[in-house]
Amino acid sequence: MIPENNSSELYFEESDIEGFIEKLERLYPDIKYVNKLMTHSWGQKVVRFYDLDGNLIEVGTPM
Repeated sequence: MIPENNSSELYFEESDIEGFIEKLERLYPDIKYVNKLMTHSWGQKVVRFYDLDGNLIEVGTPM
């Protein structure tokens, strides 16, 4: 495995995404973001970051 190689991504859904980000930043203040919270043109809010092992994680609101 090569950390931060972006060859795969884990995806999760969270209805309270703002609360999730607050908790993420409180527990892991040095988190490395790919993109901070953004809203796609279709209305879904997403955030992408690397976990502590360098895995790419995306968390978005349910569609």
